[in-house]
Amino acid sequence: MRKEHFDLMERIAFGATIWDREEAKLIREIEQYDPELVEIIPVEELEKITGERYDGAQQIPYFGAILTAKGWNLL
Repeated sequence: MRKEHFDLMERIAFGATIWDREEAKLIREIEQYDPELVEIIPVEELEKITGERYDGAQQIPYFGAILTAKGWNLL
């Protein structure tokens, strides 16, 4: 993994909604490296957590993401 992966892991440590394509790509790369480092939260579940509704009339996030305990230990 590269520095940009670790920087992003720090930014999503407490949870984040991922709107940026490049960030989504980096999170998927982290997930490929080790699926136990991050938890990906589908948009449907993200709506329940945040109370936001993504109906397609506006930009829809790629997903939500949060660092796991294993991810914290790696940092």
